Amino acid sequence: MKHQLKVEVKNQSVAVERFLRVVRHRGFSLLQLQLEVVDDKYFVNMTVDSDRPIHLLTLQLAKLIDVHQVELAEQHHQQAI
Repeated sequence: MKHQLKVEVKNQSVAVERFLRVVRHRGFSLLQLQLEVVDDKYFVNMTVDSDRPIHLLTLQLAKLIDVHQVELAEQHHQQAI
């Protein structure tokens, strides 16, 4: 299932690397990533895909010291044709 997340991260390249590592380690595939820098923060919009429950990812991202906010924007259901 596809999910779109909005993440607010501290403006440090290591912070982005850290949260992307969590995405991979939790078994989610990154489909799309958009990053915008405003003042001292990165605003990241990303789309991930996995059969795993999305809360496994959002809870782990929220635990990271560099992550200020995690928001689940929407989810997309895939249907086999």
